[in-house]
Parts: sequence; structure tokens; C-alpha cells
Amino acid sequence: MTYDQHTPPQPIRELPSDHHNAVDWDRVKRSARSLRPQHPLKTGATVAAGAVLGPWWTTHAVTPLLDRYGPSAAIGMAVMAGIYGSVAMTKTRPIIRRALAIALIATVTGTLYAAPVRDLISTWIVGS
Repeated sequence: MTYDQHTPPQPIRELPSDHHNAVDWDRVKRSARSLRPQHPLKTGATVAAGAVLGPWWTTHAVTPLLDRYGPSAAIGMAVMAGIYGSVAMTKTRPIIRRALAIALIATVTGTLYAAPVRDLISTWIVGS
């Protein structure tokens, strides 16, 4: 539908007084509950384990890459690891999925621990 200058505006229709009952609030609440982590201790342990392994990733993966190719390569490797890990997580068992989640968190935190990467990201944010 296109706007035509010669067409008069349509009146805004009035909603009935009970229009708020049209939403199935119980279903909305169930959906919102399903988004919460079901096992907060497992989720916390996964995040903590990944954060603890982050410096190892910085030392053994990011630093050699920074020395040879620069911070853009380290960021690119972290993105590629995230994509590959996410695809692998969809096709594996829960215990392997948990290990992959730990590896992904270690990859991101380890990449962000490196000072040249942080500087590049902050320059990019401030420059935008």
C-alpha cells in the first residue's frame, strides 16, 4: 500500500476494552522461564572454567598470532573458533557440548586478555 496525497487518512480503529486479554500471558511466562538457565551452578561453573583457561589461550594461541600477523588475525581466529565450535555444539552429546562451551569461553576471554586486541577493539568503538 503506497501513500497517495489524494487519499484521505483512515481513521484509527478503537480496540475493545478487553484487548489485553488477547495475549496468552501464561504462555509468555512459560517462554520467559525457558530462557533462564536451568542449572545455574553448571552454567556458572562452565563460565568460570572458561575464564580460568583464558590466559592459557592467550599464551599459547593469541600471543604467537599477534607477534606474527597482528591483532586482526587474533580476532579473526576467535570468530572462526566461535563459528566452528557453535556448529560442533549442535551435533554432539551434552558432555562434549559443555567442553566446547568452556573452550569457546576460553577463546573469547583469552583473546580479550591480549592488550593489542583490547586496544584495537577500543579504538574501533571510540572511532565509530
